Amino acid sequence: MDFSASHSRWHGTLNALGVETNKSHLAGSNVGVWTNVCSVDPRTTTRSYSARYCSGGSLAPNLHILTEASAQEINLAQKDGEWTATGVRFIHQGRKFVVSVSREVIVSAGAIQSPQILELSGIGRPDVLAAAGIPVKVSSPMVGENLQDHLSTYK
Repeated sequence: MDFSASHSRWHGTLNALGVETNKSHLAGSNVGVWTNVCSVDPRTTTRSYSARYCSGGSLAPNLHILTEASAQEINLAQKDGEWTATGVRFIHQGRKFVVSVSREVIVSAGAIQSPQILELSGIGRPDVLAAAGIPVKVSSPMVGENLQDHLSTYK
């Protein structure tokens, strides 16, 4: 696997400092040094953009892309003691909207906004939700915890 210049010595340097390599960081523990596959080609330093996926008629017929929209909350419904995502409430150009789903809601808003949306929806640590006046729907103590910054360097 090719790595960028900033990552080429990453493992060896941290191993020398006593930090072990974690070869299965996606298996539940991200403790140790590891390098994730990313969307930057280390040889050309070009990035793969989502716009490429969304162009040329390659969109799924049920996928609609709305730019400049801001998710506010995941709508949840309780049935037999289990909570299920039923849609998303969002704002676009100053207007509020709700979109319903028949299968699933994918939360992909980054390391900071993803936990924020979950917490605003009542999913998270009960003490954090209570302090914000948000009713707990799903107690999930790891939401918003262990946030780690990403390594980045300037050329």
